[in-house]
Amino acid sequence: MNKHAKSFSWAARFLLPGARQDAAQLYAFARFADDLADEEELGAWDHRMQQLQELEDSALNPETGSGLGQQAGAMLLAKGVSADVIRYFMASLREDANPRSIRTTEELLQFAYGVAGTVGQMMCPILGVFAKGPPYAVALGVAMQLTNIARDVVEDAARGRCYIPAQWGVSAETLRAPQNPAQVAQSFAAIRKLLLMADDFYRYSLQGLRTIPAGNRRAIRIATSLYRGIGQKILDNGAERYWLGRTSLGRLEKMTLIVACYLGMSDLSGATTRDVMSSDLQHLKLIPGFPGSD
Repeated sequence: MNKHAKSFSWAARFLLPGARQDAAQLYAFARFADDLADEEELGAWDHRMQQLQELEDSALNPETGSGLGQQAGAMLLAKGVSADVIRYFMASLREDANPRSIRTTEELLQFAYGVAGTVGQMMCPILGVFAKGPPYAVALGVAMQLTNIARDVVEDAARGRCYIPAQWGVSAETLRAPQNPAQVAQSFAAIRKLLLMADDFYRYSLQGLRTIPAGNRRAIRIATSLYRGIGQKILDNGAERYWLGRTSLGRLEKMTLIVACYLGMSDLSGATTRDVMSSDLQHLKLIPGFPGSD
């Protein structure tokens, strides 16, 4: 987490010790799986897909598994995480292991749920979340993934991936390297739209903080604030600076956001909240393991 998830690493310091250890184990599992899907330097595609399958098999069958998959799977299944959620997470990563271009908003949200909303579900028993909490955890995972997409447009394009829907009227090539002011404006408008959508999910997820036991609640509030802070910095910097380099928060910026969390200050609190679960994510309810699915 310290190396690859600096924002969450800061927030994880505020978790209770047991939750922090289990969250680190989940992160290691999810990160390794994601790297197998993404990182060509880890080997040929066929070899990485075989490793992904072996990782999934170990997680779902820890009594016969080995290594990281066995350890994380044993912990997650013992805490009551649905095997369907783990299975869908891994299937989503396999689907993402090839060059791809998202076509519609619904496809974007299905992807965000598959690779991040599922991780929110897996975090619930680690945090001791009450029964009504999983929908809010899904929303937070989706929000964070939308922020990641908005930050990584250029990096993803270099890997042959475009997650901003073609339905929004901007091409992958224009997003990667806009050639004139009109293309810059068009591309940044799509990034802004993505971040405004993320804000809807952040707002909804904040309603679920009350479902997290007090000892772990502050850590998730801080994680929410730090991740959203990346998106706000992208918007504040504007189109002129977006293509100059990947946006990240500095130490002082992180400390400022953490202090604001301690003081109960948030520009999202008190805002009108859409029910994203019954609107944006309605089409996902047939997925086994999705909150409210049969």
